[in-house]
Amino acid sequence: MPASEVSAQSAPKKERKAAGTLSEVTYRQLERVHDLIGKNENAEALSKAEALLGRVTNDYEKAVIRQTMAFIYISQNKYKAAIAAFEEALSLDALPQQPYEQMLYNVAQLYFQDGQTDKAIERMEYYFREVTTEPPADAHILLASAYSDRKRFRDALPQVDKAIEKSKEPKESWLQLKLALHYELKQYPQCAEVLVRLIALVPAKEDYWKQLSSILFEIKRDKESLAVLALAERQNFLDTEGEIRNLANIYLLLDIPYKAAQVLEDGLERGILKPDEKTLSLTGDAWTMAREYGKAEVVLKRAAAKASDGEIFYRLGQIYVEDERWKEALDVLSQAQAKGIKKMGDAAYLEGVAAFQSGNRKAAIASLRKAQRYDESRSNATQWLNHIAQTEEAEAQAAIAAAESSDAAPEEEKAKN
Repeated sequence: MPASEVSAQSAPKKERKAAGTLSEVTYRQLERVHDLIGKNENAEALSKAEALLGRVTNDYEKAVIRQTMAFIYISQNKYKAAIAAFEEALSLDALPQQPYEQMLYNVAQLYFQDGQTDKAIERMEYYFREVTTEPPADAHILLASAYSDRKRFRDALPQVDKAIEKSKEPKESWLQLKLALHYELKQYPQCAEVLVRLIALVPAKEDYWKQLSSILFEIKRDKESLAVLALAERQNFLDTEGEIRNLANIYLLLDIPYKAAQVLEDGLERGILKPDEKTLSLTGDAWTMAREYGKAEVVLKRAAAKASDGEIFYRLGQIYVEDERWKEALDVLSQAQAKGIKKMGDAAYLEGVAAFQSGNRKAAIASLRKAQRYDESRSNATQWLNHIAQTEEAEAQAAIAAAESSDAAPEEEKAKN
């Protein structure tokens, strides 16, 4: 039966009436049974109820006794026996409307608890057709849970929503079920809305903050995702390597490298992040992008000591060139090329620039000619070689002019005399 047809407003055409009454003898015997139940003497209570059942002929009395026996079975965790007793009582069709509705609800709960989900759904759908008063919110949750167990997520969702509507303070478990249903249906914006409610309900539960950030990132609401993660960080909810890396990567994605570097540094200091090449390299890159070259240098030096190739030495070289520390740049760029990097031409080009600026033109020309062999650096290297050639030509012309000026000076002196 489609969930859309399950309505709490549908009422039976004719309200059920009791098909009899309890005789005084039956009433007194049932009182004794209930006294024994109250004393937790369930075995004796069940024995007396069974004996009483064999003496009555009235269907109403039989239904009431069966109902009592069902409750005894429940207390003994004998759910199948309890289900059978309830079903037998229902089949007599002798109970008035309210006890009949309650028994339908009880047997549905037992079916679900016993793993008989399809039977639970059948009984709950029938319950909603029979009910004459507004069902409790828990009834909608029971049916939603059963639908969800059968992967009928679209049928389950309206039932959860009805339960939440009926409650001033929805239970956390209800919102968790609603979240799971939206997630199964890939309704991620609705997932975010539910998570906001869960955070408001249980703000100290860190998983909700992390899930909300993840969902917001999934639906391309990056800034909101970052804001949520940042709030979680302030409350010390980020305590795994993946969570800290995730926050740092979002900062980098949104072009906020300074905060990314701070997050990574904090993770390293707290011992959550391992000071391995990967982490130190990422931290150094973040500081570099933030133009905090001094901090980047410190971290990248640590990373370089663990590096198996020359990439980190190359990045150090970039920092030194940016800072006009030419001799240090020459040292690390030489190591970068010796260890091997992806863009050898760029390293050779920077090495040529650093060599020229430190006054070693011969080394500069050698490095720049090497850089000309690579596509990524050919153009820049050629421009620098032309610049060096022009510089040398200008210096040569200046030297010739100076020499000619020096030779002309004695002749002018003689002319004066």
